[in-house]
Amino acid sequence: MHNKAKSVTIFDVADLAGVSKSTVSLVLTQSKKVSNKSKQKVLKAIDELGYVYNRDAAAMRSKRSNLIAVVINDLTDPVMAQLATELELILNNEGFQAVIVSSNNNVEQQTQAINKLKEYNAAGFIICPVTNTCTQWLDTLSSKHSVVTLMQELAFSNAPCVLPDYKKASHIVSMHLLSQGVTNIAFIGSNLQLSSCLTLQHGFNTACAQHSISPLNAIECDESSALSAKNAFAQAYKSNPAINAIVCANDIIAHGVLASINTLGLAANQRIKVVSCQQVKNSALLDDTLTSVAISTHEIAKRCLLVLQELLQNTAPPVKTLVNVNLQIKESSQ
Repeated sequence: MHNKAKSVTIFDVADLAGVSKSTVSLVLTQSKKVSNKSKQKVLKAIDELGYVYNRDAAAMRSKRSNLIAVVINDLTDPVMAQLATELELILNNEGFQAVIVSSNNNVEQQTQAINKLKEYNAAGFIICPVTNTCTQWLDTLSSKHSVVTLMQELAFSNAPCVLPDYKKASHIVSMHLLSQGVTNIAFIGSNLQLSSCLTLQHGFNTACAQHSISPLNAIECDESSALSAKNAFAQAYKSNPAINAIVCANDIIAHGVLASINTLGLAANQRIKVVSCQQVKNSALLDDTLTSVAISTHEIAKRCLLVLQELLQNTAPPVKTLVNVNLQIKESSQ
């Protein structure tokens, strides 16, 4: 028996397992084209011989590694952090090695991170693009690499994207409020010109139109934080104390709005109904009384993997994949 892993070759493994070299290669690259019986024979032979698969060398031969670069725009955002965790788990389970970096909502850092990751011969890129990401830059990248974008859609880009059904999220939560007869309703979010926020506003406006309601002017926070939302809502309420319903872009902003409302000392008949278009799962910041829309980061990660695999197999995935959302009604909107 060999006692040095480096002296063992793929031919030795094939000989001991009683299979062809190509079968061993399929097992090593975690292909699904090999039977479970043959796979077990190969794995047993690898274990007995102490064979070590040199993935770097294999990558050089095939010009593709098993490395997937995941570039998240903001890892301090609870939803993005959760999505990064889901992506890492699902990619690793499929035999890929996920490398997660943050671009800190900075276009230049995003570009630098991806340029650096190119040097490691990444098999693909999963990108949550930051604001002002250039469509031409993304298309150039996707013409040479397998690229999937998440959570934000770049208009007219060739790169496939996977994102929640933002329009449905804001529409159903707004319809829930409007069905209760509210009339002075406004939308609040940060960076109102971001593609996801524009889509949320579209769903909100569509719901208002169905109820023949003219919504109040949208309220913009300086950033997606509870404190910023608290200050922005306080200013808006000061200008228009008739507000009786508010649709928030996400739970973090809703938390700030609720905190602001609690300082107003309103009577029961002056209660302001609050809803969120995007739930932050297991957030320690929020109580369990907020009506919100649940968006599954696990489902987004799964759909992303499917799109990525199609790209790696040189097939054409859908240009846009929308992940369904679910309304969860609680006390804040009653």
